[in-house]
Amino acid sequence: MSSGPSSALSTELILVAIIALFLVRRTYAQLTGAPYSGARLYVFAGIYVLIFAVFGSATIYAAITLWGPAAYALLVPYALLPIVVALLAAPFVERIVHFEQRAGGQWYYKLPWHVPVLYLVLFLARLSAEIAVFGASAFNLPPPPPPSVLALVLLIVVDLLFATSLGLLVGRGLGVIRAHTRLMAAAPTPPTPPSPPLPGA
Repeated sequence: MSSGPSSALSTELILVAIIALFLVRRTYAQLTGAPYSGARLYVFAGIYVLIFAVFGSATIYAAITLWGPAAYALLVPYALLPIVVALLAAPFVERIVHFEQRAGGQWYYKLPWHVPVLYLVLFLARLSAEIAVFGASAFNLPPPPPPSVLALVLLIVVDLLFATSLGLLVGRGLGVIRAHTRLMAAAPTPPTPPSPPLPGA
């Protein structure tokens, strides 16, 4: 009896667990106070854009196998939805993010629970749908075609939810960066120390 499918599923579940643990850790940090770093926010956004591109490409590839060239039309909502959501989310996050300065002068930021948790839930929903549709072959490159049109439609719907959460994440990062920039601009300038007296004065 071959252990191939079981081994593939085990590897997949380990990968999902690692990604989920990372996202849960980030979510907890943003609820309790995460150290501010503009570079880190940009890097995380870039990583999630890459993950979305991989998952979205897999779904579009599967759609092409069932629907032919017409499936390329999916590129429009897949590309536009994250951008539109990010542009809408950024000013909202800019208004609600809270900063505090802790020991050592490091700035930390906090977000209301629903902002990071929403991304986490939608991202894990996408992974769960991938496993439910493809099973142990979910992370094959290229993935197998979905077993039915209904399964493909499910993946597209969840992908668009993931695109929404990606826009929220990018908008969240932009909003935090803008709010921090505004905070630094409004901070009082420390007084200039007086010049030492001239010799003999």
